[in-house]
Amino acid sequence: MTGHRGSVRAIAPPHFLRLALMGMAFSCSASVLAATGNGDPTDTNINYVGRWDKSSSATYRSYWNGSYLSTKFTGTTVKVKLAEKTVFMAIVDGVPTTYWDAVGTINLTPTPLANGTHSLKIVAKYEKTELPFQGLVLDAGAVTVRPDALPLVEFVGDSITSGVTTTDVAVSDYAWLTGERMAADHTQVSYPGITLSDGYHYSDNTFPGMESLYFKLWQANRCPDVACTGNPAWNFANYTARLVVVNLGSNDSFNSVPTATFQSRYTGFLQNIRAKYPNTDIFALRTFGGFYQAETQAAVTARVNAGDAKVHYIDTAGWLDSSSGSTDFTDGLHPSDTGHVKVSNRLLPILLPYLGRVTRNDTSFSYDNTANWPSGSQTGAYQNDNHWSGLTSAYYQVPFNGTQVKLYGGQAPAHGIAAVSIDGGAEVAIDTYSAARKDDVLLWSSPVLAAGGHTLKVRATGMKNASASNTFVTADRVDVIDGGVNLLSNAGFENGLGGWFTGSQGGAVSTATTRPNSGASHLVHSGTGAYWAYTAQTLTGLPNGLYTVKAWVRGTAGHQLYVKNFGGSQVAVATVASDGYTQLTLSNINVSNGNAEIGFWTSDSTGTGWLNVDDVTFYKQ
Repeated sequence: MTGHRGSVRAIAPPHFLRLALMGMAFSCSASVLAATGNGDPTDTNINYVGRWDKSSSATYRSYWNGSYLSTKFTGTTVKVKLAEKTVFMAIVDGVPTTYWDAVGTINLTPTPLANGTHSLKIVAKYEKTELPFQGLVLDAGAVTVRPDALPLVEFVGDSITSGVTTTDVAVSDYAWLTGERMAADHTQVSYPGITLSDGYHYSDNTFPGMESLYFKLWQANRCPDVACTGNPAWNFANYTARLVVVNLGSNDSFNSVPTATFQSRYTGFLQNIRAKYPNTDIFALRTFGGFYQAETQAAVTARVNAGDAKVHYIDTAGWLDSSSGSTDFTDGLHPSDTGHVKVSNRLLPILLPYLGRVTRNDTSFSYDNTANWPSGSQTGAYQNDNHWSGLTSAYYQVPFNGTQVKLYGGQAPAHGIAAVSIDGGAEVAIDTYSAARKDDVLLWSSPVLAAGGHTLKVRATGMKNASASNTFVTADRVDVIDGGVNLLSNAGFENGLGGWFTGSQGGAVSTATTRPNSGASHLVHSGTGAYWAYTAQTLTGLPNGLYTVKAWVRGTAGHQLYVKNFGGSQVAVATVASDGYTQLTLSNINVSNGNAEIGFWTSDSTGTGWLNVDDVTFYKQ
């Protein structure tokens, strides 16, 4: 049964910039850097993901497990104010901490952080917990910063989608893992023990099926009866999911729902979701136990035959191993942590093409020198902020995973010629002059590229056409097509060493913010005497076939990027001495056993060898 049985386990103040260059003010430079706020519930820099009740401005309340709020904040500390006792997980700069029976004002940074801008998520982990959020408490003069806008993926299911029996419940199940790896916002409309079909339930609950409850604000534990009296309808105008993934049927089987009834109800459920989301791609998963496989597939076929081309069936047969001795399940029904990772590995490449594009804002670009690229607000630019430079050969880079990248920016009378290149190839000159100012304009599209990791570079040439009054180039945003195909988690080490396992003798494995290739962090191997060290990540449940791994590295010579345990002999490539980042590549890795370990190895006898790693990608060719 997919109900929950037994205990669960824990495991700058606004300012103005003035820029005078060559005797004239540049049009991008005035006003506030980016929207900032004070951390109150109504602060527009706080992103509320999932089903939240905002009817009281004093307390915003979350419903359904896996709901969260996210923001960025400046300063060194942050506290959260909660109206009632609850359990939650706070993820500060990628480091998770679970808080039990928390109420009032809770300090999320008992050890102050380095001064700067930090990321924060506060998550409702369990099916019955709610976040009665009353605001954040920041340092004096500190502010919140709006996180990047992301597409939203909605996962609908029962205890499996709620992560029951996993280490961190809703934060360690396939829905959360897949959403995070897709660089998407994500929400779980799921509850242990729930059926799809109304009128069928276990003896210890009376709540309706998901065919009714999905359209409500409150989760199932708030339902006093089968009709779920008083449960407000969810306002679907609050957000539009880009993708909806449905995984239902296990509890229907255990409650003896007739096959014809299940198929009819599933067909109607898909139709009703479509009425709320006219343009969303909807996916129906075969349950991992194989329950109602034919009926689920028939429901999808019925919707497709009715003219709905955006409903899809996903056959999960073979994704998990239920044989004796397998570690994919904890109890024969609920996947283990390992099982959920396997599901995510299979689901990720299926969903990614439907996500369309991944948009990256200028704040996530890697600049040759931040002093060369001042920033300020710009009405009409993406997220109303901008970076710019008029210095010859100043540049920024954007590592990405995908098949194409589109460059957006500003055109204006004072704008000059930019040079654009992919993966260090030939530069293409882009004239960004316009007699009238225009922002968020498509300036250039790359050709279609091989799937995988690439790097866009944009350089200010110092040149202009005869009509331009200056040579400025902007950094505003890029769109990545089919982005995020990387199968590795925390591939840029933005979440510290999360997702990686390490070992060392005589040396140290850490992350640092001193000189990343992109983003804010990178991996470090170092020592003061003879030492060895490694950092690795194991992927399981991979479809067999050819893969490629790439990584950006700098440091001394002799370190290795390696791949092993994939069904063939270990392959590796060594680093060369370089103070700048260079890309290492291993291609045609023939995975034949569904597994692969990707890692970095250092062995140094002098104590002077060091390695920095960033932006690692592993993808199916």
